[in-house]
Amino acid sequence: MRRIKVAMAVVAVCGMLGGGITHSAFAGGDGHVKEVIKHAKEGIAHEKEAIKHLEEAIQGSDNAHAKEALEHAKESMKHAEESLAHAEEAQHPAKKK
Repeated sequence: MRRIKVAMAVVAVCGMLGGGITHSAFAGGDGHVKEVIKHAKEGIAHEKEAIKHLEEAIQGSDNAHAKEALEHAKESMKHAEESLAHAEEAQHPAKKK
């Protein structure tokens, strides 16, 4: 049970970091977009690893809270990846005709 709680905490922290990093891509202007994208990719990689560990920790468990935390972590990952895609688009603005 302790292992599940630790894994849930890791996923929560990674989710907050990933969301905060990608959110700041638009606040910092074009000069910081490249650096923010780099950090966002690192955050996403860490969150994927945390999700993997959480999946391993709850394997065979019937803990509803842990399973819900895993689903939230996966949804957070999806949003972080979408934010990263938007940041990458912002790095290369569309050419005006």
